[in-house]
Amino acid sequence: MNRLAAVALAVLLCGGHARSADAAKSAPKPAAITPAPTPPYKPAIRPGGRRIVALDIGHTRAQPGAISATSVPEFEFNQRIVQLVKQRLADSKVAEPVVINADGGPITLPERARRAALAGASLFIAIHHDSVADKYLQTDEASGKKQFRSDFRFAGYGVFISRKNPAFDESLAVARLIGAQLEKNLPFATHHNEAIRGENRPILDSERGIYEYDDLIVLKAALMPAALVECGVIVNPEQDVLLRQPAMQKVIADAIATGIEQYFSAK
Repeated sequence: MNRLAAVALAVLLCGGHARSADAAKSAPKPAAITPAPTPPYKPAIRPGGRRIVALDIGHTRAQPGAISATSVPEFEFNQRIVQLVKQRLADSKVAEPVVINADGGPITLPERARRAALAGASLFIAIHHDSVADKYLQTDEASGKKQFRSDFRFAGYGVFISRKNPAFDESLAVARLIGAQLEKNLPFATHHNEAIRGENRPILDSERGIYEYDDLIVLKAALMPAALVECGVIVNPEQDVLLRQPAMQKVIADAIATGIEQYFSAK
């Protein structure tokens, strides 16, 4: 190829590249994909005036929370109580239960509250079972696997609410109703009030077993009145046995369901 032909070819190639670049710049860009916005929260009212209560199963299968004195994951205790509360409210005239994270899959704490809002829930109740501060846990490896236990002085229930919840007064009202039912059969577990690291929670109502815990994420993120119920101390061997009995599980579930119904009936 002579020099003149080479120059001509170079000019042709450069021009073609420039035209391709100009065409790319002028081509319309694909629209950006954005997630669907969460609709504004609005409590739903079912036929007959029933209100929705979101029943949140504490923890997940992969992160099951506390482990009982007999190595039962807390998640299983929580799931059972939620199932029983749901059954108890199935024919309620004032409450319709919706279970949050029924399968126990991965979920963030804010997402629990978001799902309750999307369901139109007028009330959010998180179900948990309790442990104690690490310094009170004893290790038992006699069975060949490490188990943690506490002594018998740690026992009973507690109901937690947050002042950062937008409906604090209503949260306190439903907590009092649930606590009044639970205290008929269980003592109030006061150990979360101890002035040690990780505890030191103010007691709002000692008769009904109510604590203030402002930074509990599921409570402060909820857009509706919310409470978290600790149904019993499963690292206490005596309580572990008691809380696995179907009769006691039914007592606890009935107490929570009755408190929910009383709250909605009063509304």
